[in-house]
Amino acid sequence: MKQFAFQLLLICSVLAHFSNESVAQDLRAYNLKKIGESQHLAKESKILEDPSHLLDFHAIMESDSVESLFTSPSNDIPYLDFTASTFWQKISLKNPTDEELTFYLETARPLTNKVNLYLFNEEGDLIKVFQAGDDLPFKERPYQHRKFIFPLSFEANTSTTLLLETESDGEILKLPLKFWNVEAFTQFSATENFFLGLYYGLFILVIVLFSFFGLALRQGLYLFFVSYVFVLGLFQFSLDGLAYQYLWPSHPWMGNHAILIWAAISMLAMMFYVKHFLTFQKNHPKYIKVYNGFMVLIVLSLLASLTNGPLYQYAFPVLNGLSFISILYILYGLVLKYRSNDKPELPILLAFLCLVIGSILFILANTNFINNEFLAANALKLGSATEVTFLSLAMAGRYRKTQQEKISAQNEAFKRLEEVNTLKEEQNVKLEKQVAERTEEIREQANTLAQQNKEIINSINYAQRLQDAILPSENALNKALPDPAVLNLPKDIVSGDFYWLETTEKHVYFAVADCTGHGVPGALVSVVGYNALNRCVRELKLTNPAEILDHLTMMVEETFSKEQNTVSDGMDIALCVWDKNESLYFAGAFNPLYLIKNEELIEIKGDKQPIGKFIKREPFKAHEIKLNKGDAVYLFSDGYADQFGGPKGKKLKYSRFKEYLIELNHLNSKSLENSLEKRIRAWQGNEEQIDDICVMKVQF
Repeated sequence: MKQFAFQLLLICSVLAHFSNESVAQDLRAYNLKKIGESQHLAKESKILEDPSHLLDFHAIMESDSVESLFTSPSNDIPYLDFTASTFWQKISLKNPTDEELTFYLETARPLTNKVNLYLFNEEGDLIKVFQAGDDLPFKERPYQHRKFIFPLSFEANTSTTLLLETESDGEILKLPLKFWNVEAFTQFSATENFFLGLYYGLFILVIVLFSFFGLALRQGLYLFFVSYVFVLGLFQFSLDGLAYQYLWPSHPWMGNHAILIWAAISMLAMMFYVKHFLTFQKNHPKYIKVYNGFMVLIVLSLLASLTNGPLYQYAFPVLNGLSFISILYILYGLVLKYRSNDKPELPILLAFLCLVIGSILFILANTNFINNEFLAANALKLGSATEVTFLSLAMAGRYRKTQQEKISAQNEAFKRLEEVNTLKEEQNVKLEKQVAERTEEIREQANTLAQQNKEIINSINYAQRLQDAILPSENALNKALPDPAVLNLPKDIVSGDFYWLETTEKHVYFAVADCTGHGVPGALVSVVGYNALNRCVRELKLTNPAEILDHLTMMVEETFSKEQNTVSDGMDIALCVWDKNESLYFAGAFNPLYLIKNEELIEIKGDKQPIGKFIKREPFKAHEIKLNKGDAVYLFSDGYADQFGGPKGKKLKYSRFKEYLIELNHLNSKSLENSLEKRIRAWQGNEEQIDDICVMKVQF
């Protein structure tokens, strides 16, 4: 199968060879003695494209049919376009002198994935192999340099054939064969490094300087500018092969992808910076829509640069084209801004004009429309350096303008401040007089309000005494019930919660009720509820707690329903009737009863309907409870469990309330009351009491 593919490749290559009218010629050995300081020898070589990557150096050197497929380049720097093919370049060299000659061979661009060099002697035997390229860690290069440099030595009176294998992943591929005298290369590298230092030093200076400007002024435009210059510098650093040498020398994937990644990011940074500068969102919305479209396409190209394979290959020409068109579109935007009243600074226009010119020259030189090695290597550097210089001048001018505007604004502010101070002095005289008059009026009003407040407080305190007089006394509770305890903590002076007690010859009635509202309104409702309960026992002689709640509901509704003055207030209640023997009967309106028997808390729920108006009312249900000695019954309102507090300011909740009751159930009445109050106050902390609290216990 491999032989068939190889034969197919040969046939296709032959057809392509004849269609291009290229005639292969025998390689003639080039005399190395002719090389001075440096010499391009690509024209002395022959090149073969292997798009399917089927050939190896054995097939190249041993097959005459393959030899006939080589073509001769016409330029010193052969241009092979955006490609992912493998290219083989072959040249024969001779050293006719009686001494060994040493040269440095410079070939390929710093972005090439594979650059392998094979050396053969006159008999065709392989004598040395060099392996390089971005697919290998930087330290494995035969010569530690950002470019692909191969140190070669040629023995006296010998001929050598060089076979170069190169492969790219979709980027432009160039195959110069530049031979350097060692001393000349050293001097050239020193000079080149000096100018590279100046170039990247300019970027560092601009980044540091305008970072301070941006932080001092807190203006986003400066930060966008600094970001653009930073990523543009990284792009150039990658393009020169320096990023792979110094930043990620052990990461071939980053070495391969960095140029495309940073090219896309630098374009995005420039687009963000220019968009912030143009401020076209309102004046030119159509322009911004197209502008945003370019940004989306660049983002897609950035995502493609993170992949491998065909998508990655196509990203190179697409991103190159997008970048060039986007820069031209930015120039068009600057022209639009120049035509408006908000004209851009001249350095801004010159900056992008220089970038466009540098980009055009770079593209033309790299695609061999202009055969100039200097422009191919430095056109983009010159354009970007000039651009950054002009942009820096523009940003510095903007900073100076900002400072001048700030000074003018400060002067204007001082002037206004003097005027304001004069007005304030005039007004102060008038205000002092008015304040004196108003202070006297306020003092009189405050005295009046204080007197009224005192009268109101006195009235509420009197209402508290009346409410306390209505509630069962401690003596009455102790006579009627075994070991009773009551914790009653009104939110305000008077309470909407109340506890009730009534006794007959055969029964003891007791309850805890929670009326709608608290304070004075709740207290008024409690009076209605208290009197209605008394009537149910004293006048109607009711003994069933469910019937008592039914009649209580009718009495409350009757009290609060007078013609058009309809009040929906009422109460929740837990009511017990004790037959003074072993049975306790309970009925509840929303409120439950807790029974603690043998240290276990049993909850007996009331009906889910209140005393008062309700949408769908049903008769209340009574529950019979068989009592044993030591059983405890708790009736309560919702104020204790609903109180906010604790470390997170949340409700105490019924689960914690139940734990308290079980834990404190063994205490006598006074100790229980004190402990429950201490715990709720500790839980409440600095929080406000949100509702009345009433808890009643009977220990049988």
